[in-house]
Amino acid sequence: MNRRWIVALAAVLAVLVAFDAAARPGGGQGYSGSSRSSGGGGGGGGGGDGLGLIVELLIRLIFAYPQIGVPVALIVIAVWWWHSRHVSDVGSDRWSSDGGHSEPAPARPRSVGLMKIRERDPEFSAVLFEDFVYALYARVHAARSAPREMAKLAPYVAEGSRAALMAREPKGAAVSGVVIGAMRVVGVRAPDRGPTLVELEIVANYTGGSQGYYVRELWTLTRAAGVVSKPPPGPGEAYTFHCPSCGAPFESADGHVCRFCGQEVGEGRFDWSVTHVRLVEQETRPPALTADVVERGTDAPTVFDPQIQSEHMALISEDPGAAPQHIERRMRAIYAALNAGWTSLELRRVRPFVSDALFNYLNYWIAAYRAQGLRNVLEQMEISKLQFVKLVRDRHYDAITIRFWASGLDYTVRADGTRVSGSKSKKRGYSEYWTLIRGSAVRGAPKAAGVCPSCGAPLDRVSNAGACEYCGSHLTRGEFDWVLSKIEQDDDYAG
Repeated sequence: MNRRWIVALAAVLAVLVAFDAAARPGGGQGYSGSSRSSGGGGGGGGGGDGLGLIVELLIRLIFAYPQIGVPVALIVIAVWWWHSRHVSDVGSDRWSSDGGHSEPAPARPRSVGLMKIRERDPEFSAVLFEDFVYALYARVHAARSAPREMAKLAPYVAEGSRAALMAREPKGAAVSGVVIGAMRVVGVRAPDRGPTLVELEIVANYTGGSQGYYVRELWTLTRAAGVVSKPPPGPGEAYTFHCPSCGAPFESADGHVCRFCGQEVGEGRFDWSVTHVRLVEQETRPPALTADVVERGTDAPTVFDPQIQSEHMALISEDPGAAPQHIERRMRAIYAALNAGWTSLELRRVRPFVSDALFNYLNYWIAAYRAQGLRNVLEQMEISKLQFVKLVRDRHYDAITIRFWASGLDYTVRADGTRVSGSKSKKRGYSEYWTLIRGSAVRGAPKAAGVCPSCGAPLDRVSNAGACEYCGSHLTRGEFDWVLSKIEQDDDYAG
């Protein structure tokens, strides 16, 4: 290729690189790895620090090769003009939850509620149900390459579903690093007679062999009529997926009857069972840490649950410590700890404030950044506005969802400090929906953010399992205070 055209091509590529996106916990990196994330909301365009280099390169090109430099300069100007016209100004500090938006956000189907199940099963908890599905999903995919391990899950995954999962690519390869980016209830059937069915849309990443995969699938879970939800695991305990009838490790000669208690335990007879799986989408995608993912939904109208005010007032009447100003203070403390831990690639400082599932999700991204020798830096991050949008209460948990708007510097650097995306000078604005959970019996205003809510010791020694190493108390299921359990992007949140 002619050297002059190589220089020209480099100039145009420099402009495109300048529009690379940044990232943030829970969304900005583009969870799905595409130009628009499914599990995370997507990073806005930075790149202001590369402008001087681009201008200098163009000037040199114009003087050295005017016949090439002038047309390239015009192309660059046109690209910049188009970009400025079609990308929202994410650096703005003006916030409006229901103001105008240049491009209306795409219609989002509302998430189907689970209240019908609780009407028939007072022990049912949406928080615990999600935890159960998250754990089962990871366990099932990890067992895909081991038929004996998959057979042990027969009480919770029907034979046809197990066969379908084991036949997927990468067939026979070990699956690890399973992380759910989004899970949405798309259908509930809870008749007066007959089994209860819940259909879930699940978006996830995992590693199969040496390849990363992005998947979107539909799971149908079934439970027989009259079955009541089991108590949650004890503090620090994980789901075992033993026999749902007697609790022993499941063994069976035919895959249906437990050899210890003699009960036929499949098809949701004692607990939820996956009776149907359908793969909607699967692609090989490594984590996209510097993808050009435009921020969307920041100015979209807030999705409110119609009962939020009455539900929150009822909770405050029982516990004045749940007043908005107290929960807001707790959320701001979590926000600061999360951004600091994310920037330093060290999640120990945020461990006391996030649920087990969210901690695993964050760990996935931190490991991805470390593997690529990158670090996403968040500086001057500040929340400017909050709105309480949903509150769900049951016998085990209170779960409150808050939409907030924030801005700050968001850029990604290599180990030597070289910036690869984002901007060190232009603030980027965004909004997200965060869900905080707390045990239903917990009362009082949130404790000081820097001490164990159980023993008062510093929070510098909290294990990956979520237990304070001073007193042994488990902290991350909301046993003592509000913890962050879910981060959802504003263009994906469905209520």
